[in-house]
Amino acid sequence: SGASPEESASDPDCEYAALYFNPTMTKERIQRAQERIYRHSMTAEFSKKWNLPIYYQLRFGEFCNRLNKAIDQVQKEGWQADVFSGEVPQNEKLQSMPAFSIPLFLELYDVILSLWRRDIILRPLTHRFLRGGIQMVGRVVGFVRDGLTGKIMFGEDPPPDPISNGVNGQPKTSHRTFYNKYCWGENLEDVATVAWELSLLESKLSGAYMEQILEAVGNPTNVGDFVTEAEKIEVKSIVSDVLQEAIRDLLPVIKMSWDETIVQILTKQCSDPLLAVKGVAATYRMTNRPPPTQPSPFVPTILRPLQEFDSKFSDRTPEMVGSGWKLTVISSVSEKYSAAVEELLATVQRTEVALKNRKAKRAAAGGMSDGEKVKLQLYLDQLEFSRNIADLGVDLR
Repeated sequence: SGASPEESASDPDCEYAALYFNPTMTKERIQRAQERIYRHSMTAEFSKKWNLPIYYQLRFGEFCNRLNKAIDQVQKEGWQADVFSGEVPQNEKLQSMPAFSIPLFLELYDVILSLWRRDIILRPLTHRFLRGGIQMVGRVVGFVRDGLTGKIMFGEDPPPDPISNGVNGQPKTSHRTFYNKYCWGENLEDVATVAWELSLLESKLSGAYMEQILEAVGNPTNVGDFVTEAEKIEVKSIVSDVLQEAIRDLLPVIKMSWDETIVQILTKQCSDPLLAVKGVAATYRMTNRPPPTQPSPFVPTILRPLQEFDSKFSDRTPEMVGSGWKLTVISSVSEKYSAAVEELLATVQRTEVALKNRKAKRAAAGGMSDGEKVKLQLYLDQLEFSRNIADLGVDLR
């Protein structure tokens, strides 16, 4: 017949079926065959020439170069520098997930995922690849930390300007390119956005990334071996412990971003309008203005930076941060406000003592003194400030 040998072997009615070897493949037979291959002298000779640590160093160096190149570009061009160098389909896949908005974090996540690709990972090197991924996460976390504290500045230094002469020995006009070195840790939105990216990275490390590792290590088609359920449980425990080490490095940077950097920036911005408190006295001193009925115009501007920031980043505030940062800002600004009001009241009191006789005459005529008008204005201002605090959902009691 025109049937192939394979078809003939699988056809029990074929008269030549018995002549074909058609073994039954079982898990035990495959394992025994693999063991014979591993024990063979040619396998041992090949293993001597195949150096696993060198293979890992080559792969790790390749990914480190990719990450370092991205970091260098971000330092020159800023956080929105387009540094993703992975494959376009992978980029689209990552963007469909709870996505990073800063390309560097997308690049980092793609790099550490690539360590566990089928054409990359070797099971005997699992511990090295796991540690390598954590080291690359630590590289980015250190870069963020140094930027927050001002150890690393963004932008570029100007190139050296060679001394050259123009016509008749006169200095030649220099046309310089504009260069600007800056600390991104002083930019409120940059700090909040980077902190949010770190929180996304933290959630991925303990979730999707760990699943990717377990799938790569536990898949027999990848490693040429079978993995028991007991081994899977043990590997999951080890991977989880190592990833928790990376997460522990992330959390302090996220907390520092909000509880220190963001608090300091917002406290400064909210405190600037308090300079207008001193002007309240001048508004009523010997001006014959009627008593106030509305808060001062500057009062709504005190907490405006906090209100605008909270509105913009309310859905990008890490859960671990909570609302304590907001309470800290309001408390600090309130203390500064109280100090400014106390200082003004002391000045008003001294003025009233100096003008005691004039005050007595005005009181007899049934009018308010300048000092009383100032105190009423401060009272109205305080009520408005308290309403603004309540609008932020913070109770200082």
